[in-house]
Amino acid sequence: MTNHFPPPSIQQFERLHVTDGLLIDAQRWQLAHQYHRQYRRTYYQSLHQPGIVFGLGVHIVPAPADVVAKYRDERWVEIQPGIAIDLFGNFIVVPEPMSYRISSEATPEKPLMVYLVVKFRDPEELRTRRTTDRIIETFRIDEKTSPPTEGDVELCRILLKAGKFKLEVPVHVFSPSYNQLDLRYRLQPQARPQAVVQVAMYKGLAVDNNEHERILANLSYLLQSTSGLYPALQGGDEIGQFSLQFAELQNILEYDLFFMADRQVHVLGESEFEVLRQYLKAGGTLLVEASSDLKHWRQGNAIKDLSQLYHELEQALTQIDNTPNIDTDTRLKQCRQDIVSEREMIATELARRKNSIAGRFQEFAQSLGVLLTPLEKLDRHDLLRTQPFLFAATPTINRKPIQILSGGGIIVALGNLSGAWGINEKRLTSREAIRTAQEIGINILYTAWRRRQLTWGQQPLPKIVTSNPSHPSKPSKPPDKSRRDDLFDKLI
Repeated sequence: MTNHFPPPSIQQFERLHVTDGLLIDAQRWQLAHQYHRQYRRTYYQSLHQPGIVFGLGVHIVPAPADVVAKYRDERWVEIQPGIAIDLFGNFIVVPEPMSYRISSEATPEKPLMVYLVVKFRDPEELRTRRTTDRIIETFRIDEKTSPPTEGDVELCRILLKAGKFKLEVPVHVFSPSYNQLDLRYRLQPQARPQAVVQVAMYKGLAVDNNEHERILANLSYLLQSTSGLYPALQGGDEIGQFSLQFAELQNILEYDLFFMADRQVHVLGESEFEVLRQYLKAGGTLLVEASSDLKHWRQGNAIKDLSQLYHELEQALTQIDNTPNIDTDTRLKQCRQDIVSEREMIATELARRKNSIAGRFQEFAQSLGVLLTPLEKLDRHDLLRTQPFLFAATPTINRKPIQILSGGGIIVALGNLSGAWGINEKRLTSREAIRTAQEIGINILYTAWRRRQLTWGQQPLPKIVTSNPSHPSKPSKPPDKSRRDDLFDKLI
C-alpha cells in the first residue's frame, strides 16, 4: 500500500512579460525565477512521490563531547549525508553528518511513537541578515510525536517505552522493538500511481471477531499486492469500517469499494439498504462474497463436499489418462467412461446449487435496482474481464471455480475468493492460485475505481470530496509556520 499524497493546488502560472527596454529590478527578477520554481514543483508533485534519493542513514552514536553533562546520555543519533526530495519538489541536501538528541518522553500510560524527519527550509523565508549576494538552501532536522506532514521526509521512527531509556540497534530490522530505530517506513522517490483505491468493509453483528479479522487481513493482502502486480493502481493505507448508518454516508462515499460477507447482506434493514442505494448512485461499488466454506450456508457444506468429490474424480481421470496401456485396456476404458459420467452429474448438481444461491443474490440486487450478469456473459470489453488482467472465463481457485456476477456497481463472488488473496495458515494455497485470485481482485479494484471516477466526473463537485477518509485533504503548499518554526529560523 501507499501514502496518499495530495495533487498540486489549482493555481495559474504567472511569468514575466519581457519587452525591449524593460527595466529588470529585484521584484521582476524574483517573478521570473519564481515561475520556473513553481513549474518544477507542480511538475514533480503531479507525477512523483517524495522520498530519500540516497544516504540519510540514521545510527546511534555517543553524545558529542561539547554538550553539557545534562545531555550526555544514550539518546543520540547521527544522520548521515544524503539527498531527499519533499512532496513539493524541493531538494533537501544534508552535506555532512549531523548529531541529534531524541528529547521526547513517553508517559507512564502508554508508549510514544517519535518520528525523526528532515524538512526543506527556504532561505528567503528565514529571518536572517544576509551579507553576501548568495544564499544556500537549507533544511531542518526535527522530531515529532505525530505522523509526518506533507513537507516532511521521514528518516526513522522510534517507539519509546515509558521511563528512562537508551536507544538501541534493532536485533531484527524487520521487527524492531521498544527504543529501537525503525527505518522500515522510509520512502524513496518514485512515479505517482494513477490512482490510490480506497476500500471499506461492513462492520456489523453478523460475523464474529475472528471472521471480521480474517476479512480485514484478506483485504489488506489484496491492497498490498497492487504495488507489485499493477503499480499504476495502489491500495490505500487503511481499510474503513462502517455499519451503514446515515450519519456515516458522507465518509462512505469517499471509498471506491465496499466489501460485505453474504451473511451480512441478510441482516440489513431498510435504512442500510437506502445507504447502499445512495452509495451505488454516487459511483461506489459493492463487493459481496459468498464463501462456500462458511457453515451458515444451508447448502454450503453440500457444495463443499461436491467440489471435493469433483476434484477427486479429476485426479482419478488424470491418473487413468497417464496409464501407458489406456488404449488397449477395455476395463480402464469402461472405468474412465464411468468416472466421466459421474463427474458430469456432479458438475450439473454443483451448477444447480450455485444457481440457486445466485438467485438469492439476484433478489438482493433487484432490491437495489440492479440486475446481475455472470462474468462469462459480460461484454468482452468489460473492465472486470479485461483490465488490467484478461479473464475469458471465471477463475478457478484451489481447483474450485469461482462464479462472479456483476451489474450496476454490485459484484458478487460465489466461492472463497478472498481466502486466496494472502496467507492462510489452515490451508496450503499454491502460488498460482494466489496470483490468480489477486489478479481478479485487482480487476475488481480497478473497476471500482474507474466507475467512481467516471461517475464523479459527470457530477458537480460536492463538498464531501475535499477530504480523504484516511488522509484529509490539505492545501498543496507548505503549511504556515508555527511560533516554534520562527524560533528555529532565528537560530539558523
